[in-house]
Amino acid sequence: MKLLMVARRYPPDVRSGTETVFENLYLQASEHNQVRLVVGYRQARELVPAQAVAVDLSRGHRLRGYGALWWTTRREIARWKPDAVLSNSIEVPVTSVPTAVIVHDLNFGRPESDQGLGIKGRRLFYRLQARSLAQVITVSEASRRNLLAAGMPADRTVAIRNGVDLSRFLPAPAITRDDGRFVLAYPSRILEGKGQHLAIDAVARLPAALKRRVLLRIVGTVADAKYLEFIRTQARDQPVEIHTDVPDIVPWYQGCDAVLFPTMMTEGFGFTAVEGMSCGRPVIWSDQPPVREATGGIGMPFAQGDVLALRDAIAVLMDDPERCERLGREGRAFVAGHYDWSSVWRRYQSVLSAMG
Repeated sequence: MKLLMVARRYPPDVRSGTETVFENLYLQASEHNQVRLVVGYRQARELVPAQAVAVDLSRGHRLRGYGALWWTTRREIARWKPDAVLSNSIEVPVTSVPTAVIVHDLNFGRPESDQGLGIKGRRLFYRLQARSLAQVITVSEASRRNLLAAGMPADRTVAIRNGVDLSRFLPAPAITRDDGRFVLAYPSRILEGKGQHLAIDAVARLPAALKRRVLLRIVGTVADAKYLEFIRTQARDQPVEIHTDVPDIVPWYQGCDAVLFPTMMTEGFGFTAVEGMSCGRPVIWSDQPPVREATGGIGMPFAQGDVLALRDAIAVLMDDPERCERLGREGRAFVAGHYDWSSVWRRYQSVLSAMG
């Protein structure tokens, strides 16, 4: 198969769950197909693959950049004549070539409580664009139900769960620290919808005896600079560290005792929770259908947005090392059995082949 793959963002120029998914799909596709990659970049051309057809999105209004990516994609379709197009961005030209778009979720980086006219307008655009697509691919059955409720075509919307790089996201030996601290990690994009402020608030509310021996590390790419300043202010005089734009997220998972995922958004999958499980760490996660599905229910769910419930879950794990070990072991086994990328790609290959 000749496959054209298109993404508005690509690692390491921009790195989050959606970009990580597409990077791994590209690597898998390249082993079995002729693939041409079209990607945008915002920081530097050197931060996307040398073999990619790259489009500079750093200048001017973002709509201008999307237009440039659209025209470049259309040109490559005409020049290269692929059998199918797989896009990680909805703003892809729809031509006579069968086209599939991956829609991870419809939260647009916003908490569930912040769904104004702008979000409704974007959802309408997705719904209209989906009418012209051969296939919409989403990342969980729960997300598929959400897309159908938003008006996506039922006969052309399929769920294929994400994979995890099991060779990178590995369990590491338990760490014995001289200060006896229990380290929590929250690796994720830094923006309000991900709820880093909830994690800080929960730690701040711990009983004094527990608070003296806890450390929260917030780690991730900065998606909202104003929100970063807000949580930095919130973290003052609290046992909290904030590490931004780190080159490799894996050591932060491996270096903690437990992972937090208090997202306030309706997620499509919940990469933070699943990557934490892959590293053999217990995960405390915001309870919602896509995350419950992705984790297999393993870990410690708490009611979304409930800071006191999050605090109590942290306190339980801090005083129960056997539970931490058991949840970490069960989580790794579940991820290893469900999220191998080669198996994920076989499902994509089947869907793309059937589009023709």
